[in-house]
Amino acid sequence: MFSRKQKFPIGKVAAGFLTGALSGAVLALLYAPLTGKKMQKKVANAAGDLMDSLEDKVDDVQAKVRKLARG
Repeated sequence: MFSRKQKFPIGKVAAGFLTGALSGAVLALLYAPLTGKKMQKKVANAAGDLMDSLEDKVDDVQAKVRKLARG
């Protein structure tokens, strides 16, 4: 009966998801059964692994772009 299309608010859904994920991560760290030093080491190792992974992906993308630019 109505011809109006409802738009899916992807921005609001993404913002809600990111907010929930961040809140969950913070709560998980606060309630984790590890001591402060062990938790700091674990977070530092995870962050280092994430940075290494991101650097590898960036290098791969750069190589592909250079290959495409050369033709």
